[in-house]
Amino acid sequence: MTYEEWIRLPEADKLTLPESEYPEIPKDQLRNFLTKAVVKKVKGVIGWETTQEYGTRRQTEWFPEFRQKEVSGVIIWYAFDPMEGTYKPNVEREPSMEEEPIGSYGLAWMHFMEDNYPEWVEVLRFQHRYLTEARKVDESAWEYRFLLDEQYAKANPRPNAGFEANLAWERTRQYYTDSAVMRERVLIPPTVPTEATA
Repeated sequence: MTYEEWIRLPEADKLTLPESEYPEIPKDQLRNFLTKAVVKKVKGVIGWETTQEYGTRRQTEWFPEFRQKEVSGVIIWYAFDPMEGTYKPNVEREPSMEEEPIGSYGLAWMHFMEDNYPEWVEVLRFQHRYLTEARKVDESAWEYRFLLDEQYAKANPRPNAGFEANLAWERTRQYYTDSAVMRERVLIPPTVPTEATA
């Protein structure tokens, strides 16, 4: 099995895979004086056994595939890179704004966050979750907007008194629902980001 196939496997499948199928990184792909990197399970935990050689020195060490560390109250997961022999933040790339556009409420939330909570923006960007959170805010805000529109129309039926009266009703409804959505779903302080997934 190749390293590329290995990293795409779900964790449960890695644990049940026969050790004979564990990948080993070809020597020509290793850096930082590594001469060997192979998957090895130790006490039920999957990790990488690496050998590093420099001059006459030779060191073999085992590293768990994932580690976590608390940084400013946020749990960040790190994945071992067997080609480099180092840990790197374990994050997945989120779709760009061109690949998956963000609606008006999500964009308003991003501006609000950047103006008022730049430190949270940095944490979310570091975890590759900033655009994902903006999309969640946008979706939640639009759902709430549709609910408020329905409630307003039930409590305040549209008038049958001509164009001007309908226009005034529409403006009032829009102001009421939009201001409530912004206040209750968009312009709100952030909560502590959840753990990054392993």
